[in-house]
Amino acid sequence: MQYSVAMADTHEILRLAQWIARQEGGAARLRWDSGELIIRVYNGRIRFVEGIDTGALCRRLSCEPIGRIDLLEEARELAANGQIAETYAMGAAKELLQQHLKKWLLDPRRELEIVEGQPDAVTGATISITHTLVELVLSDTSGSISSVILPDLDVLLSRAPNFIELYSPLRLSEDADLIVSKITGERTAREVAGRSEHALEEVSRLLAALVVTGILEPEPELVVDSEVDLLPAEGYSDSPRRRIPVSWIVGSAALLLIILLAIAWMVTRSGGDASAAGGQPTGRHWALVVDMGCEPPDLQRVLKKADQHPDSVRPVAADSSGGQPCWQLVWGQFSSRDAAQKAAGQIPATLRRQGFEPHPIELTGDEARPSAASGG
Repeated sequence: MQYSVAMADTHEILRLAQWIARQEGGAARLRWDSGELIIRVYNGRIRFVEGIDTGALCRRLSCEPIGRIDLLEEARELAANGQIAETYAMGAAKELLQQHLKKWLLDPRRELEIVEGQPDAVTGATISITHTLVELVLSDTSGSISSVILPDLDVLLSRAPNFIELYSPLRLSEDADLIVSKITGERTAREVAGRSEHALEEVSRLLAALVVTGILEPEPELVVDSEVDLLPAEGYSDSPRRRIPVSWIVGSAALLLIILLAIAWMVTRSGGDASAAGGQPTGRHWALVVDMGCEPPDLQRVLKKADQHPDSVRPVAADSSGGQPCWQLVWGQFSSRDAAQKAAGQIPATLRRQGFEPHPIELTGDEARPSAASGG
């Protein structure tokens, strides 16, 4: 099996996206035909940038250069000595960084090397790597960057496990939220765009921006090489059958029955239901829907509640009867519908939406765990 050529070309881009999504510390060395860039990141914030002429920063800001090798150290020094306001200094540094990231993305011979580890601490401002890349892709109206990141619109898109933690700080428009709400893991990028009122190019830029930052994950179809043999060349040889003694079968069945009875006794003894406000749900279980909606404001409200109460509630996407995905905010973990209904009176008032009647829902336990969103 092999990936299609189009998806194979994005290998280094997707590696960078996965590294960004992990929100861990480390350094990424990006090489292209005409340059090299080293960015040192911790918890999604860029602390150091090497490989960019720091003199270009003062030429852009009309100030006296400090002479630092690192771009962000130069910007922090300019702000510290009062030459330039920190906001302007870091903004200009981000624009220079975006210019070089664009060169790397557009070079088909791009290379990437990642080294894990926490960079040195800094005093002063840092830059969000997620915001930097999202702004870069969205501002490229030519579509050249988005077409490199997402060359095949017929790939399935799914949300990253820490989707809420990565997406919420972006604070994108309601239109963007509505587009993202249509991503269920069962629709291609083209299908998501087709359900939007916006042009295909606009939606593609948004999806590409979220892919390059690891917020969305493309799942390309695997292409089977025509030369791969799916069946063995030679037929199966007959082998003599072994007869299993009946006593073994009876004994195994009895042992299995004893084990099942022991498990049932342990579950009954432990009380059956898990705590409503703690622990990660596992396996198929029941929960109570405490809020839901299908419009962008409802989506924002649900995500905000999940962000504020990550240990109590979690958002679950579900298709409505009209085919449009809705978001449900669920609370608790119960072994049955009756147990969930009996616990409705225990729902904290801060979680219950006014005028909304909580109702039980059966879940698989595979839903992504919501994480607390950090500041952007």
